[in-house]
Order: sequence, then structure tokens, then C-alpha cells
Amino acid sequence: MLSAVSSAQVYRWVDEKGQVHFSDKPTDRQQAEKVDIHTTPSSWQPLDINVMQQGDFSAVIETVDVERIQRDVNNVYRFYDQVMYFDFYRKVPVKIHLLPDQQQYLRFVRQVMKNDGSRSKGLFIPALNEIAVFVHDEEMGGMESTYATIRHEASHAILYSLANLMPVWLNEGMAEQMETLTEVNGHLYIGSHEENKRICLHFRERLTDALAFTRIRGDIWQRDNMKTGTNQSMAGQLVYQLLSKSYGRSLVTRLLQDYHRGVNKRVYYLLDEHYIGGRQAFNIHWQQWLKTGMTQPAVIRF
Repeated sequence: MLSAVSSAQVYRWVDEKGQVHFSDKPTDRQQAEKVDIHTTPSSWQPLDINVMQQGDFSAVIETVDVERIQRDVNNVYRFYDQVMYFDFYRKVPVKIHLLPDQQQYLRFVRQVMKNDGSRSKGLFIPALNEIAVFVHDEEMGGMESTYATIRHEASHAILYSLANLMPVWLNEGMAEQMETLTEVNGHLYIGSHEENKRICLHFRERLTDALAFTRIRGDIWQRDNMKTGTNQSMAGQLVYQLLSKSYGRSLVTRLLQDYHRGVNKRVYYLLDEHYIGGRQAFNIHWQQWLKTGMTQPAVIRF
């Protein structure tokens, strides 16, 4: 599984005319230098994640691994701490309500969380800083789908606490990455999201232009996504493609930090400042990756 792993660097050089250039491969120019993101050492410590099992679990065939849930959610927090460079000191971690089936889940979110929840696998409720998820049946993917949904919703909880004005597509795109987040021998990995890839490739001729995608208003994005689900899949694949390259990862990091500071601009207007080659390169890189069938990388290591 880990044979096609992305962990690139960025190199910078200045040509004879004083123009600055960037590449993800070293050049033979003497002035070329490796570009690093300057960070402070992480003070990450695992958080105490409260998992509350609500309702009657007697009919649940598969064993619910509460320790696995706590590890998974801690890995999501660790990702934002060590990869995206956010500090969770004195932050109150999200609480998780786990329900045994969809019927009890819907009753719970409607009565306790005052949310409909009928088209969801799980929900994060900002006002409560709590997540509700039910145990998915085998048709939905079983416990692995349940764990993935918890990681997805944990990402929403984290980003809400850090930057609640973030564009919807970026918020959802980051949450999609957490669905495949794993930890192996101390390293964090994000794997290719096969469902998102399949949907994007199936609808490739109808996908929104990447630049236009970054300009869609949140309410319109969500309305259109309810119809087909393609916005969710494209957001996930776009963020995955960005994280697979150091210059794309740098863009994502800078965007999240900007929104954390309260910047109130759509991503479209920040690309020339934060992305190597600006808006046009951003669009071209997406189109090129889409044409390759999104086959690489299979895994991104952090």
C-alpha cells in the first residue's frame, strides 16, 4: 500500500532577469535553494476524548472499539497540530455521542441536538462542541465507515474552533482527508479516497472548473452538493492533490492560518499570493492530475 508515497520538497531559484521560479525537483542552478515552512516545535500531547455510548447496543453485532475511536480522533488533532501547525493548548476537545443504529441516532439528534440529521452519517453540532454518529451497518461500510465518519466530523469540530469563517469546500475537503487518515510507526498517512476518485472520474466532463470552484458561495455549494454529491468529492480530491505536493501543502497551510487570523476572502483571491504560479497554475495542475486518472499518489506521508 505504501509503495507510491508522496513527500515532495520545493526548490526556489532566480533567473538572469531576476524572476523567481519554483519547482518540486532540484535544478542544476547554483543559486537553487530548498524552501521550508518555518515552524516551531510541536508540543503535542494526546487529548482526553470522551466517547459516550447512547442507547441500546445489545443488537450491535460488531464490537465498538472505544480506544480505537480515541486514537483516531487524537490523530486528527495531531494532524492539525503537527502538519497544519495549530496549537490546541487549552482547547476543549470535542465530545462524541455514539448511537447503535440510525433510528436511535435520528431520534437523538432531533431531540438533543435540534438537528434533522436525516441525510447524514454523522453530525458535528458547533453550539455543543459535540459529535453524534451511529454504528453503520454492513451495507454502509460497517465499523470502518463509522470510524471514518467520526474522523471526518472531528475535523469539522477542529476547524470550527480555529476558523469558523472558512470556505465550505476547503472545510469539507480537509474533512474528507481525515476519512483515510492512519498512523503507522509514529507517522501519519492519508490514503487515496477511492469513492471520491471514482465519482470525480465518472463526472469528469461535468466537474466545475477549479478556479470557479474556489469562488462558489457556501450556500450554493451546499445546495448543489445535496443534488449530486460531486462537490464533496471534488473538494476531497482537490485538497488531496494539494497535500501531495509541498507547494500545495504550503498553500493549504497558509490558507488555514489566514482564516484562523480572520481573513475574509475567498480562496480565489489568495491564490496569486500563496500558490506557486498563481491562479492559472492552480487550475492547470488540477486539470493535469484529473487527466492522469488521479492514480498517484496512492498515499501521502507526513
